[in-house]
Amino acid sequence: MMQERKGIGASPGIAIGPVYLHSSTLPDIVPRRVERPDEEVESLTRAETVVRERLEGLQALHGEGSEEAEVIGAHLLLLEDPEFTGEIRSLIQGESLCAEAATVRVTEESAGMLEALEDEYLAARAADVRDVGTQLLRAVLRLPLDTWDNLSAPSVLVASDFFPSETATIPPGMALGLCTEEGSPTSHIAVFARGMGLPAVVGVDLPPLEPGTLLAFDGETGTVYIDPSPEVVDRLRGQQEEQRRSREGAAERAHEPAVTLDGVRIEVAANIGAEEDAVRAVELGAEGVGLFRTEFLFLDRTRPISEEEQYEAYRTVLETFGDQLVVVRTLDVGGDKQVPGIEIGEELNPFLGLRGIRLTLARPEMMQAQLRALLRAGSAGRLAIMAPMVAGRAELMAFRAALEEAERSLVADGLSFSTDYQVGIMIEVPSAALVASRLAPHIDFFSIGTNDLTQYTLAVDRTNREVADLADPFDPGVLRLIAETASAGKAHQSWVGVCGAMAGDPLAVPVLIGLGVTELSVAIPAVPAIKDKVRSLSLEECRRVAARCLEAADAREARELLSGM
Repeated sequence: MMQERKGIGASPGIAIGPVYLHSSTLPDIVPRRVERPDEEVESLTRAETVVRERLEGLQALHGEGSEEAEVIGAHLLLLEDPEFTGEIRSLIQGESLCAEAATVRVTEESAGMLEALEDEYLAARAADVRDVGTQLLRAVLRLPLDTWDNLSAPSVLVASDFFPSETATIPPGMALGLCTEEGSPTSHIAVFARGMGLPAVVGVDLPPLEPGTLLAFDGETGTVYIDPSPEVVDRLRGQQEEQRRSREGAAERAHEPAVTLDGVRIEVAANIGAEEDAVRAVELGAEGVGLFRTEFLFLDRTRPISEEEQYEAYRTVLETFGDQLVVVRTLDVGGDKQVPGIEIGEELNPFLGLRGIRLTLARPEMMQAQLRALLRAGSAGRLAIMAPMVAGRAELMAFRAALEEAERSLVADGLSFSTDYQVGIMIEVPSAALVASRLAPHIDFFSIGTNDLTQYTLAVDRTNREVADLADPFDPGVLRLIAETASAGKAHQSWVGVCGAMAGDPLAVPVLIGLGVTELSVAIPAVPAIKDKVRSLSLEECRRVAARCLEAADAREARELLSGM
């Protein structure tokens, strides 16, 4: 008998196939005292080397600057953290405890402390600690680090949750989709699934399943079918085939401009995090860069990045795109993004604390090094610089003053730099959207970060799986702030783009265009599909449906209005 369950769509696509129940359980560890602690320390050191080499290989596989590489980089940092591995050594040497028992104790104590914190983001990082701790334990026990030995046929992989290292090592072609009982749309499983092009549903209340049970789900709606009827399977296979044809057609037209049926050009750019991403973005038809996340350059380093190193990275990207605009976001850390070496201090609510432009204005030397590097690199292409998390006019004017100071210092040093660059800000804070008409005269463009704008507008922590499904950018309150921003930009001849996840959602394209957005910056793999979506629409019909969405009662009604487009 078919059962239908509702989860949260984490990565689009249709999955149909037999269930593979994944478990990474380990044998019970019995604590034991040892006579030669030094030998146990050597065993731990060997295990660290094995895990480090594995993580470095996975990081290289996913490509520097990708979200997946960022997650793995955080695991490498944890492996080097003296408060983690150092504590394991202390237990071995101080209590003559065997390496495996010491690893288990420190892992569980560290993860438990994080889970007990009121900060949901830090509590969620307990999974990272357990991932690294489990890999260390397997290496100490000389067990294989890969846990997919029994996966012998393409299947729908089902688990309570997957560690990032497990998701990253799924054998190619063996996963039809991922389905978990835990997780949120912003969890690691969602990041990896989207990066791998795998459908995924998270947060599903699943009944006990037998291996091999037929399971089907829609990674966009989050609907899961257990033992689906032949009619449901036929319908989903039809959708699957339609999606495949659509992807192939979009790929063939990837380098054609995105022009609506009534002749309006919409720029479709890419979100990148490193020089390596630039080449792939060009290959997939990206018309420039709408968001260069520079914080990735600051990660996984033992010392601060220099101005010269930044200059080389920015110059490479600008040269790759030639006469196409490259929008670079100045360092955006704090909140849910922590960078080693940049001490912020303990904050009760990091999302409302020292982050984005507030942090860089408070660290003028660091900000000047980045701005100088950007201005110097600007001569290699078309540069645009934007500040994150601007809340009002004072921060915008301080940012402009910092740019002027950077120019003066370069003149004093006799260094050449670009003076023909654009200046913009991200609209992520509702207050900035509400006063966009006061900010527009001082900038060349707005770029709307829908992830944070939604979070702050709806008072929903998007990293908290208990409420993450409430963070819906289609909420009329969020849409009205986008409309306010677009209207202010148009009135002052400032272009308006969207670089948040909403820009890469085909369902959102009509309402964004209808509200006045003229540039969409998306994840690199999504560029062809979003271009194709634009080509299927007319500006007039987009304006009509956008007006109706602004009057919708809630996000669900807005989504229903857009579902037929």
